[in-house]
Formats: sequence, C-alpha cells, structure tokens
Amino acid sequence: MEQQNQQPQPPVFNQPQAPQYQSAPQYQPRVTASPMMDPVAAVKTCFKKYFDFKGRARRSEFWWFVLFVFIVSSALSYFGMLSPIVGYVSMAFCLAVLIPELSVLCRRLHDTGRGSWWVVLLALLLAGYYGSFATLVGSNFSNIAGATSPQDMMELAQKMADSVQSSPGLATTMVLCSLCAIILIIILIIFAVKDSNWGENKYGPSPKYK
Repeated sequence: MEQQNQQPQPPVFNQPQAPQYQSAPQYQPRVTASPMMDPVAAVKTCFKKYFDFKGRARRSEFWWFVLFVFIVSSALSYFGMLSPIVGYVSMAFCLAVLIPELSVLCRRLHDTGRGSWWVVLLALLLAGYYGSFATLVGSNFSNIAGATSPQDMMELAQKMADSVQSSPGLATTMVLCSLCAIILIIILIIFAVKDSNWGENKYGPSPKYK
C-alpha cells in the first residue's frame, strides 16, 4: 500500500550556471609624490611669485608661508607695543605680505580644483568690514595710538560707542561682514588642508604628484 501511494518524482536537471568572468584590472596611473617643500624654499617661492595668481601651490608651500607670516607679525606686534617705530614696521610688514598671501591662497585653491572667486569674495568682505570700521572710528583713529592710560581708553571707547549709536547701518554692515568673513575663512582653511589633485587640471600640472 505504501509503495502504491508514492508518486513518482520528476527528474531534477542541473541548471546551467552562467560563466564567471573576471573583471578586467583597472588601469592605475603610476604617480609619485615629490618631497615636501622646506620652509625656506616655501617662503622664497611665495615672494618670488609675488603677483602670480595663476598656477598651483601644494600644501607645504602654503602653510609654511602662513606660519612665517604669523610668527613675524606676532613678534613685531609684541615689540610694537614697546616702541612706536616697531609698530610702524609691523604695519608695513602686514601690508607687504598681503598680496603674496592672497596669491598663494589662489594657487592653493587651484591645486584642489577650485577657483579664485573665493578669494575675491573674502577680499570684498574684508573691504566692507575695514571700510565701515574706519568710517565709524573717523576722527578717533588718531587717538587710538595715543590712548595709553585706562582713562584714555575709557574715553575712546565711549566715543566709539557714540559713533556706533549714531550710525546703526554702518555698525550692522561691519558686524555682518565680519561674521561672513569668519565663516568664509573657516571654509578656506578646510579647502587649504585638502591634498593636491594628483593629475593635471585646468590650472596646470600638479606640483606634488609627478
């Protein structure tokens, strides 16, 4: 009875498997990174390319020059509080390195594939800030250097507060420009720490990867 109730099972055929193809190896260009630029060479290069806003600059060139400017300007600012002559030298140094700072920043952005319009936007924000600040300070600007005693500082602060209250539009412009400039500087720092594009882009060949 059990043998009669069993139904014959259909035959099982092996399903043909699709052939396994190995993926072709992808072409990997052989590139090598050149050694990091030393501090002296970086500073010399930035001054040599004083007005060069084209081309590309690797991270070592940019950050060594930023460190050089920071150390020298900090030292001059410290000694400038002790001597008016050093204070004028500090101002002259800051003005002298302004253009090479902007040019190397443009080249650093080019090295990551970004345009120079970021620097133009930063320059406009800084111009708006310093322009509104100078307008607010006005005639009190010459009194800033002469304010040495706490009483003089309090009188100067009161005069500047009166200028802000009399010109709320300029004060708002100065605050907005400063806040936008700070945000943009943070963005530019993030861009500046990124590695170079290994290949050639529209701004030229890579200074790092050969």
